[in-house]
Amino acid sequence: MIILKNAYVVTFNKNNDFGRYSILIDGSRISDIADSSPKGISKVDKWIEQHSADSEVIDCSKKILMPPIVNSCSRAEGSLLHYLLKRRHYEKVEEDLCTDLIFNYIFQELPGDTARQDLVNIYDYSLNRELKSGILYLNEFSLRKDTNHLAPVTNALKTTGQKISICYPIKQDVNTLRDFKYLNPSYYLTQEHLLTVYDISSLTELKSHNLKNLFLEVAVNKEITEKFRQTFHKSVISLLDEYGLIDENTSLINPLYLDYNDLKIITDKKANIIICPRDLHFFTERYFPIDDYIGHGIRFSIGTGWLGEDVLKEVRLFRNKYKELNLSNVELLYSVTKVPYQLFFSSESYADSSYCIDINKPAEMIFIDLSDTRFQFFPEDQSFESVCDFLVDNLVSHNISDVMTGGIFKLRNNSSAVGNEEELITNINETRNRLYKIGKYDELKKRKETKQSISKLDMGGRSDEEIKMFSDNPVETEEREDREEFRVKARIPVFRPKAIPGQRSLFEQAEQSSIFQTDEFQETPELNLLLTDSGASKSVEEDLVQVSSVDETIFKRLVAERKAETAPKPVNQESKVELPKNVKLKFGDD
Repeated sequence: MIILKNAYVVTFNKNNDFGRYSILIDGSRISDIADSSPKGISKVDKWIEQHSADSEVIDCSKKILMPPIVNSCSRAEGSLLHYLLKRRHYEKVEEDLCTDLIFNYIFQELPGDTARQDLVNIYDYSLNRELKSGILYLNEFSLRKDTNHLAPVTNALKTTGQKISICYPIKQDVNTLRDFKYLNPSYYLTQEHLLTVYDISSLTELKSHNLKNLFLEVAVNKEITEKFRQTFHKSVISLLDEYGLIDENTSLINPLYLDYNDLKIITDKKANIIICPRDLHFFTERYFPIDDYIGHGIRFSIGTGWLGEDVLKEVRLFRNKYKELNLSNVELLYSVTKVPYQLFFSSESYADSSYCIDINKPAEMIFIDLSDTRFQFFPEDQSFESVCDFLVDNLVSHNISDVMTGGIFKLRNNSSAVGNEEELITNINETRNRLYKIGKYDELKKRKETKQSISKLDMGGRSDEEIKMFSDNPVETEEREDREEFRVKARIPVFRPKAIPGQRSLFEQAEQSSIFQTDEFQETPELNLLLTDSGASKSVEEDLVQVSSVDETIFKRLVAERKAETAPKPVNQESKVELPKNVKLKFGDD
């Protein structure tokens, strides 16, 4: 017997009661609940008297108790690759080579002993981390084409006690469902351009054998979505609806490119939406039309996806991204608690769910520690809505101190009660180092940094000596000359125009300037491409007449110059001055 005394309890029952309560746990279920009134206090004293021998009384006066958190979309195989996956994109073909190498190693169909141990370490680490974050229910999505991951998942669940639904793109059959029924296997459809008729017939057969949940990660890439429409003349949602595969147990993950016909089908068949806010933030720049889904009354839940690590942080990211919708914090808190539990894990109807803290309900709850000065709550006069405001605004996984499932503490006072955390951390670090080594992470990172540094250098104005000085691997001049021989030379030689003294740039404003020009150049007709009017061009006959006149002028000038060169030079004689006859010379004149 366990008595949780005087705790703040968020019940999530039909009336959404909140207040100070004491809880009596008998085995795996809640046996009784007493409030903080004098009558309730006396009831607690009776519990202590009756079960003093075999009961544990825990003071919870500085704790908030609430039902556990549900992760609608978890991806353990990407838990070590968050920063590498940020380089990917829904709508881009370019992918990261390091991540591809790691995934090829993880997803190999015939793994060796080392690879099997790495899968064990990955799922042990991921599920224990989810447990410490207050998550007792999760949908685990995998890209595997085999069942090699089911044994590691099973072993991890034996210690954590979580409820899980394995969702993977495998050609499932009835035997798979029968052998791993305790893992709630579900079909996970992605990349609709790879969908075949055999896949649809297999899904239809599984539906007839009570396959409960179907998850669709489609309409996330514009090119693939349009190609599918052109090929089948309809969307993937319309095609699956024709085979009866769209219903209240169908959930779409981050659908970006749905038309109004698809939206009508989802609304009429009461399908659901799973949102991974951090994936949408990094993987696409397109606006996610969540207002259309909410406006049509479609239920939505929030998960971590590839990049998220804390469900509560994902809730705040979603709220801040779509704050214009004015969603209440009660709705946001429901999207990671009550709604996904009812959609994926409840055996009861939506209206009557067992997800609450009440008498005769399973003893599954998380404890939120209020002893930290940085995390204080004053709820004496608060309502259920105000408590939800506080939790959505402030709660993170580090504030969860205890986790109970089936009346057993799996996390107690921030310490795991199911395994050795130091050993877990050591094993996952070994796996991480091995994965990054297999993916050649350091080598590719250095190569990328070198490429970026080279692209920043401008060697256009550098001489050969400067290039040799700053280069780690200088290229010899002889090698460079050899390479020049193999270059294909142009057939038409290209000459650089000689600069004429006083020549101006063609882009300068035309000015009247006195430029020295020869007589031949002045008499030769010239055409200025920038100033000559194309409409004022002369006819061919006028051009011929002008050219012939210029030729005659040049020919006459050349003949005159030759005659001047061949004429005899005059002989030098003393010049005589002839005087008029009537002029007489006087004495003394010469």
